[in-house]
Amino acid sequence: MSFDGVIINKGQGGLNRSETSTDAVMALVAFVNDPLTNAPNEVIELTSILAAEALGFDAAYDANEAILLHYHIAEFFRLAPNGTLKLIVTEIATAKAFFESATAKALIRANTDIKRIGFVYNADGVTLDMVAEINACQLFINELFLDKIYLNGIYLEARNVSKDAISRRTLTAGKVSLVIAQDPAIASLDAAYAHYAAVGSILGMRAARKVNENLGSVDIITKPNERKGEQTYPLTDSLRGLWLSAALSDGTLVSSLTNVEKNTLTTNGYIYAGSFQGFAGVYLNGEPTCIAISSDYSTGENNGVWDKAALGIRNALLPKVRGWFQRNPTTGKLKDTAITDLENIGKKPLQAMLVAAEISGFDLVIPAGQNPNDQTPLLVKTTVTLGAIIHTFEVDLSLN
Repeated sequence: MSFDGVIINKGQGGLNRSETSTDAVMALVAFVNDPLTNAPNEVIELTSILAAEALGFDAAYDANEAILLHYHIAEFFRLAPNGTLKLIVTEIATAKAFFESATAKALIRANTDIKRIGFVYNADGVTLDMVAEINACQLFINELFLDKIYLNGIYLEARNVSKDAISRRTLTAGKVSLVIAQDPAIASLDAAYAHYAAVGSILGMRAARKVNENLGSVDIITKPNERKGEQTYPLTDSLRGLWLSAALSDGTLVSSLTNVEKNTLTTNGYIYAGSFQGFAGVYLNGEPTCIAISSDYSTGENNGVWDKAALGIRNALLPKVRGWFQRNPTTGKLKDTAITDLENIGKKPLQAMLVAAEISGFDLVIPAGQNPNDQTPLLVKTTVTLGAIIHTFEVDLSLN
């Protein structure tokens, strides 16, 4: 015998720690004629703007190529310095052609931590059927869903869109959003930028928020360290001269629009930026998607919450797939104790979302009396209670 005496083995899982969240992992797909790489259509993981510049995607590259790539990346990390951006530079000119390609499917299936994708067209000369573009994006998301890959949404750069834009709420693309927000300071730098839309800014604003937060919230729950002392979280950066005002992607200043015109843009399914009268900063209007307003999935935050809950429950229950459970010897049905154990397992990710203030409540029940087998799944009934998003305050003010 040795002199071990007492042997202590290191346990695992007692602290109930969870895997690092991937909520702030976004992807940017940008059409570029000269991709500056021998391997276009590959995923380049970036954790800072410096990493992009080290690859040659710097401000000079944008200027020389008359495109916006460095700009979109810089905006992402300015607004979400703790986020991760997966860059895909492509020579495929349209979102429809890209997302219908085997390349796109393979790239995203190999990077399932991506939560949202932004597509930048970088050109006005491409003839686009936007309905076909939108539908192709939604089909791509649907195909991933069949493979149990939960993509929260796709942002499309909707170039040269005016206040009279056609409604996209007649479509059934509940996970596709059209971005028409534009920073006039950037649009004025080059004629090629005149009709751009700020997809990088939208990706950054989403990555800075929890899944349940509205993209247009004036403040955010968790600010980056360098902005923790601020009362709000606008797009505006006065020191850099960014977002001192806002325009639509056809160059129309949002300040020139009436309230009815602005409300109509949201109703019709577009993401744009604007300001509150007499209040500093430029903010987004929200995250409408290309589906009827009556749909539960007509906003990006609802999609994010559903996907996170669904993925959490799936991952919690997967270890129990094809597991052995006792039946009640009298009824032949699954024992109540087995049902309780499985319910508690399924509730864990929802409880974590509740603690993180991402949902307001939940209910997960496995109805009794079930007899699951290789032909009959075990039914689980789940509901998640969303939080309230206050869009407007109506104040009655009187003098006495």
